[in-house]
Amino acid sequence: MRVSRNVLVVAVVGTTAVAGLAGCGKEGDNRAKGVSEARKPSATASATPVDPFAGMTPDAIAEKAVGVTKAANTVKVAGSGISDGEHMSLEVTVTRVGNCSGSVRVKSGTARILKADAKAYYMKGDEGFYRAMAKEDGTSKQETDAMVEVLKGRWMKMPTEAPSKSKKRHGKSSDDDMGQFCVLSELVAGMDDDKDDRTGMTKGADTVVAGVRAVTLTKKKSDGSAVTMYVAKQGPARLLKVAETGGDEPGTVTFSDYDKPVTITPPPADQVMDLEKLGVTPDGGSGSGGTGGLKA
Repeated sequence: MRVSRNVLVVAVVGTTAVAGLAGCGKEGDNRAKGVSEARKPSATASATPVDPFAGMTPDAIAEKAVGVTKAANTVKVAGSGISDGEHMSLEVTVTRVGNCSGSVRVKSGTARILKADAKAYYMKGDEGFYRAMAKEDGTSKQETDAMVEVLKGRWMKMPTEAPSKSKKRHGKSSDDDMGQFCVLSELVAGMDDDKDDRTGMTKGADTVVAGVRAVTLTKKKSDGSAVTMYVAKQGPARLLKVAETGGDEPGTVTFSDYDKPVTITPPPADQVMDLEKLGVTPDGGSGSGGTGGLKA
């Protein structure tokens, strides 16, 4: 369950939400009205929440959380971490049908990502982002200056089937990262490539994440790193946060605004550069999206 390139890659994130386990049970709602105040449960006792995960193993809770999270209609994902020695961060709203809107920061620049339908996605980076990506791809200064000037203030429109170099994740080939970035189920699946990462988890003390009670599940790895999942104990058993500590690629990802209605629309046409019409395709040479390797 990597919380790194799988979630933080820059050019890579439902209709009916699956109901999770109930969070808090109401106790004493139907007690006999004749019971005296003295014999009624105390405020502390009546407020004691029912554990929705009673009898479940930590591994079973983790499995449940991944499945319920994948089934959400929409969710906001925010994260930061180290990937291939680079600090990366993102904040993006993704939908179950594969649309998204948000921004990613890598190196010294920021790029906005938008996908409003199944036909194309859009990306608009600032100068720092394009120069960083061009440098990583070995693009000359002259070519970089020209690229920055052409793309300044514009959205790049790219077809969803834009070719990219295949990547390997846990020994498996990966499709274009943008496709995974904009689909919630794919994003969570990317965190769940290797189920061994959440086999043998241990349950820690309960905590609160963004005002929601959560159970903590931790998996310690042989390399000294550890992955901790925070799963909601109120409402559906969704992921609230996943953190990886230690190791070479630490990072944290939070999930919020589940099933909140969102409207994602394409950018204004006069701000768009359609790469397909120009006969240009993203080369995909950069591990962070390949924006420095635009090929005609």
